[in-house]
Amino acid sequence: MTEETRRRLVDDREVELAMNWLRDNAAAIGKAKEQAVLTEKMVKHIRAIEMKKAGDLPISAQERDAQASDAYKMAIYAEAVAAGEHEKMRALREAASAKVDLWRSEQANLRVMR
Repeated sequence: MTEETRRRLVDDREVELAMNWLRDNAAAIGKAKEQAVLTEKMVKHIRAIEMKKAGDLPISAQERDAQASDAYKMAIYAEAVAAGEHEKMRALREAASAKVDLWRSEQANLRVMR
């Protein structure tokens, strides 16, 4: 192993793995975003359905009843799970991208030093 290789923060294999991860997980990241959006909209939909069930009560009472329903509670939970999965995938994507960016910077610095 050369001195130059030992000093590098990211080696070529790590960059290859990061780029493969980005490519291989693009669809999963998109699916996680899709689920996050769908569940967010579903919470609003469930709330409206539950409010409609409350009939002719004042709006504040309809909202209270809707938000106290099991259907609304389950929708909120599903939204939280989807948002968590999306954030996890986003963080992993950012980490892989950062590794590739770091490698690019190292490569540019190595070219200058040669």
